Amino acid sequence: MTPSHSLQRAQALSLLLGRYIAGEIAEAQFADVTDLLDETDATSEERAAFARFYLDALAVEGEVKMPKLEELNDVLNIARA
Repeated sequence: MTPSHSLQRAQALSLLLGRYIAGEIAEAQFADVTDLLDETDATSEERAAFARFYLDALAVEGEVKMPKLEELNDVLNIARA
């Protein structure tokens, strides 16, 4: 992994946390993201990618319907194949 990928990963997760602390993401939304990531076997890169996706979706839609754990795991398995 190049340093820029590592930095981008840290930025996505930091931005997610920062937006939560600033009150831009509701506690329930943040809990949904963290609970889902805690329950999955996602790698750190996959967690960061999901955080980036979540932030991008919030910017466009304003609200994001969280996938079920099984759905996220299915997507991760497809991406890993």
